[in-house]
Amino acid sequence: MLLEWLRIRDFRNIAGAELRFGAGLNLVVGANGQGKSNLLEAVGVLASGRSFRQATSAMMLRRGAERFLLAGGVSCGGIARRLDVLGEERRQEVRLDGKSMAAASSMERVLAAVTVTPETPLLVRGGPGERRNYLDWLSFFAHRRHGVEARDYQRALQARNRLLKQSAGDPRELTAWEAQLAVLGAGIAARRRETLARVWEVLPGYLALLDLPPERFSMTLTGPEPLAVEALRERLAASRERDRRLGATGVGPHRDDLLLRMEGQPLARFGSRGQQKRFALALKLAEGELLEGVLGEPPVMVLDDPASELDRDGMARLMALMARQGRQCFLSAREVGEIPWPEDRSRVVCSVAAGVFQVIMECESS
Repeated sequence: MLLEWLRIRDFRNIAGAELRFGAGLNLVVGANGQGKSNLLEAVGVLASGRSFRQATSAMMLRRGAERFLLAGGVSCGGIARRLDVLGEERRQEVRLDGKSMAAASSMERVLAAVTVTPETPLLVRGGPGERRNYLDWLSFFAHRRHGVEARDYQRALQARNRLLKQSAGDPRELTAWEAQLAVLGAGIAARRRETLARVWEVLPGYLALLDLPPERFSMTLTGPEPLAVEALRERLAASRERDRRLGATGVGPHRDDLLLRMEGQPLARFGSRGQQKRFALALKLAEGELLEGVLGEPPVMVLDDPASELDRDGMARLMALMARQGRQCFLSAREVGEIPWPEDRSRVVCSVAAGVFQVIMECESS
């Protein structure tokens, strides 16, 4: 997968820009607040329909504009495709080759992106939801029904919780929702465990690359194993009275957590900031390898100011890997010198000031 060109109109502080990209490193440099992250966010939105900043369409609109436009030319499987995202204050439309798409999630089959931002370490030190989302994202690629069943599970969960809060909730209705939760929940839990096993197959190599001895680390998904449908249904029924007191469902995969440990202790508490950052980065690199295995092509890598999160040795290791894997990379940095990149590999470097971009270096692989 390659993003060959990108056209931007009225997105964040970018009034208008037309950029062509190379197959290797695409680096945008400039002072803080000038538009570096905005460009990377645009690439991410084009790939997934979502902002890695969790921003709404209204938040991404340039001040005073009625709509923004992102248009990109993509090479996927040797076929030229075009993606468009049009955003207004209250709506967003996605088009593939000029036709509206019903589900933005289908965009990743054309342009998949692995995003690394200053918030990526939350995979380690954030709440359980961060880690569940990571597993669910990868499970979705391997099993397309996972996203639909996760959505249906949340709807059933909300329905059961509403009934729990009613003093005269119908037991038969509770039984029906619990039966649905059991079927959906058992499938979600099983696919998460399958995904976790795949992550662990490739993760040790990335840990070692980032100077984290793999034998010191472990990952475990909480919850009973195996989680049979009938067993989950029985646990839900048995927990009704306790859940009524709590006003929420306390049993099921929505309560799971991915426990990350270093020498048997929680990594978030006992690991240094550097160890946490590198472990989170290793998880994202593993994500890229697994996506490539499913899609048949490497996803693009989007790294927002990685030099602020990694020391010089960490950056050298990361960029050597990116160059060796031959993936298209979009990076931001304050200065070109922060990003070590082989001279004989493709790179495009542009500067940005107040949302205006200018190419200052362009070279193809020798």
